[in-house]
Amino acid sequence: MACSSRILAHVLSQGGIIAHQTDTVFGLACLPHESSLQRLVRLKQRDRSRGFILLASHCDQLNDFIECTSQELEQLNSSQTRPTTFLVNAKLHLPPSLIGQHSKIAVRLTEHVVVSKICQQIGAIASTSCNLSQHDICTEASACRTLFGPHLDYIETHSVSGSGQASRIIDLSTQEILRA
Repeated sequence: MACSSRILAHVLSQGGIIAHQTDTVFGLACLPHESSLQRLVRLKQRDRSRGFILLASHCDQLNDFIECTSQELEQLNSSQTRPTTFLVNAKLHLPPSLIGQHSKIAVRLTEHVVVSKICQQIGAIASTSCNLSQHDICTEASACRTLFGPHLDYIETHSVSGSGQASRIIDLSTQEILRA
């Protein structure tokens, strides 16, 4: 898996888009740079007003993206019983495609081995489910290859699958559970 994470990190660092397993569902990812994000928006045929999630292996990788209190940071860093995405106040001047029309950004500390290793190598990555917008999520690499084929720079096929369930979503400042 170390070899796989190095390849994926390299592809991402070159501005590429990858398909990969996460701790939840099969996903698409790129670095949180506007040009790569716009390419991902076009690929998914996604509304530009929606944002992306940032996956990180550690809170420090989110410092350039989030504004939160020490108490909120403590909760974000706390161990969760299942994959949990937090909506956190976004810093100003983030790439427009990263946050869409929102003032908050979705972040999740991942425990998926390969994604965690990628983040340790290159920092937080922007991720989204592997599907066309408003369609069923691809559950395996072959479906992703059929749907997106040559438009992806790498399709990761060797890591452990996630739970198959979307993450829980909690607004960090209000504690409102938006998806259980």
